Amino acid sequence: MFLRRFSRSARRLQNIPKGVKGEDGPPVDANGLYWGKFTKEEYEEAKKSVAEQIKRLEQSIKGDTNVRENLGQMPQFPMRDANVNVSSLPELLAQTIKTTGPISLSAFMRQCLTHPEYGYYTTRDPLDTATGDFVTSPEISSMFGEMIGMWLFTVWQQQGSPKKIRLVEFGPGKGTLMHDLVTSFYKFASKVGVEAEIVMIEASPVLRQKQWMALCTEDNAMVHDDANNWDSSVTKWGWPIKWVNTEKEIDHADGVANYVFAHEFFDALPIKSFERTEDGWREFVVEHTPSVDNTQPKLESASPAENEKHDPLLDTEFHLTVSPKETPSSLIPKFSSRFKDLPVGSRIEICTDAELYLMKMVQLLTPTTGAVLLMDYGIDTDLPPENSLRGIYQHKFVSPFAKPGDVDLSVDVDFRALKLLGEKHCDVYGAVTQGDWLHTLGLGYRVQQLLDRNQEKPEVQDVIYGAYRRLTDPEQMGKAYKFMAMLPSGSKTPVGFGGSYE
Repeated sequence: MFLRRFSRSARRLQNIPKGVKGEDGPPVDANGLYWGKFTKEEYEEAKKSVAEQIKRLEQSIKGDTNVRENLGQMPQFPMRDANVNVSSLPELLAQTIKTTGPISLSAFMRQCLTHPEYGYYTTRDPLDTATGDFVTSPEISSMFGEMIGMWLFTVWQQQGSPKKIRLVEFGPGKGTLMHDLVTSFYKFASKVGVEAEIVMIEASPVLRQKQWMALCTEDNAMVHDDANNWDSSVTKWGWPIKWVNTEKEIDHADGVANYVFAHEFFDALPIKSFERTEDGWREFVVEHTPSVDNTQPKLESASPAENEKHDPLLDTEFHLTVSPKETPSSLIPKFSSRFKDLPVGSRIEICTDAELYLMKMVQLLTPTTGAVLLMDYGIDTDLPPENSLRGIYQHKFVSPFAKPGDVDLSVDVDFRALKLLGEKHCDVYGAVTQGDWLHTLGLGYRVQQLLDRNQEKPEVQDVIYGAYRRLTDPEQMGKAYKFMAMLPSGSKTPVGFGGSYE
């Protein structure tokens, strides 16, 4: 495009005689170009430099016979070759890398988690108590969701108790969190009067069914709307509920206050990983080499003897390698002021998807109503995570490159990045550790109530106290998990983040 415009401009000036000045400009050379403030020699040097840059750019885009030098040029994962028989995700990934060269880490993660035929989240219920690989806070105790329901009620009251509200959840799992927070919120809000709708952003048919079972009754079957491609029903509280595939399907309804929740949503989004070298930022990409002893760090076992045993899940076909050249994604850290002073050897993780999702959440806020509550595993520091990608399989940490499609992948959420982005559009509060947040909301009092109510049932008391410890103990989930809230600019500080119940 640049070259076409350049040549057209030159042709239009071809007929201007040498030495003739434009209305305001310097003399025009025979080829129709203005030298401006440059000498002809300076211009020729600049022209040569630009030509070399264009040549390098064209070469990097076109590539050559060595496909491994053409890294990162495919913005989306390529379609499967119809002539190649593929029956598993590892085979598909290996075939793709053989054809196109190493793929970006984000592309690898995206296929492992959400591939329609082989993805971890699209082919199973990851929260199933018998076969799932992890347990989330809402599944540990209903007290967790109760505290969030109370938080919602206080924010809703501070905003004048808007009549029409919509509760939106990103990554709603089995629907447990929404069930528990609505149960708590409804006890108080129903006395005042509120018209509510629930929207679940969920693409998995398996999890949609689980959510319907948690939130609705058999009398209200799930109905599919072919025209809009969504499912709908009515909850046990009499509120309408809708399931959509993506956040793009949520409209900005006038006169409706949106309250958005995202629990352990951002930690499952694909990331890009970079290392600063002498030649600039280079992207980590995923290579395929059978029987590689994976270099991704493995958490130490509690038993030294177990550490000495060879873990077969470290023998992986896939592994990270540093791209020898710049990829298009290398520009992401290059143009960020947050990373400009990092020394050579620094490694960082960046989640570009997180920014896109957060912007949609913030856009659902009105000038005076609505809120976003983020709950996730992560850090809130000046620098982003360095090397946090991990695999979770059968409740144990394993290499993230083992058994693609069968291992859950997770990363530390960069809360500071979310805060820096959100502050441009609204008020941001936190991040606050989960233990502190739950205690501020009154979890300790709630636990005491339940313990007193079950004084003659010590086994029940043990379960209640065990769940409380697991949610709040700094050595368990109390410190690593964090809360962050976003409200319209000028809002009162919400409870849990320095505000009060008043």
